[in-house]
This record gives sequence, structure tokens and C-alpha cells, in this order.
Amino acid sequence: MTPEERKEFLGTHRLAIAGLERGNRAPHLSPVYYVMDGDDLLISTTQTRVKAKLARRAGRLSLCILGEQPPFPYLTVSGRTRIEDEGAADLMMRVGEAMSGRPVPDSMQPAIEERAQREQRVVLRLTPEAFYP
Repeated sequence: MTPEERKEFLGTHRLAIAGLERGNRAPHLSPVYYVMDGDDLLISTTQTRVKAKLARRAGRLSLCILGEQPPFPYLTVSGRTRIEDEGAADLMMRVGEAMSGRPVPDSMQPAIEERAQREQRVVLRLTPEAFYP
């Protein structure tokens, strides 16, 4: 896949399986929605979830992005990840739009900001280093 094809694929899909290292145990796998921020992929999660704890410890993340229509193409992206404490509510708005296919009304912003704070939401930012296949 060319860099342009990868960018197109990543920009048109929304569902992925996040994989994180757990030492000598099987990787932790979790379904997630993501959005793009330049070349980075952003995932919303809470500070208390396993994926946030593992990402903080390992600093690495793999995502298998899934095409949702036959023949179900996929692309795996691996790279460095970091946790950002700012921007969780904005990301939740963007993920909501990706999930529903329509913009989240601006009137929902205060409720989403309150939810992000109450749930201790953070942003996982994946900076790609490798793509497969």
C-alpha cells in the first residue's frame, strides 16, 4: 500500500483493535474508535482502563484498523504512544461524529466536557512508525 493509499484508508475507516504489550502474557486487545490528527491516530479512553495503564508503561501501541464492508480489508499500524490529559472532550466529539456519521451538536459540548472530567478521560496519541501489510 502506498503512503497515499494508507492515508486514504486511515481517513475513511473508524474501527480498530488496539493491542498493547503485557510483559510475558498475551497482548491486551480492545476494540476502539479512532480519529486522525495529521498523521497521528487518536483514541479516547479513561486513565483507569488497562489500555491507558499499559500505554503509559510501554509507550507503544498497535492498532489493526478494520474495513467494515466486505472484503473486510485491514491495516495494522504500530508506533509510539503517549497519553495527553488535555483535549479529551474535543476528541469525544470527533469520535462521536465518526461513530454516528453526523456532527455532534455544539449544544452537547458542556455535557461531554463534564463527562470527560467525571470519567477521567485522556487521549491516547499513536504516532505511526510501521504499517502492515
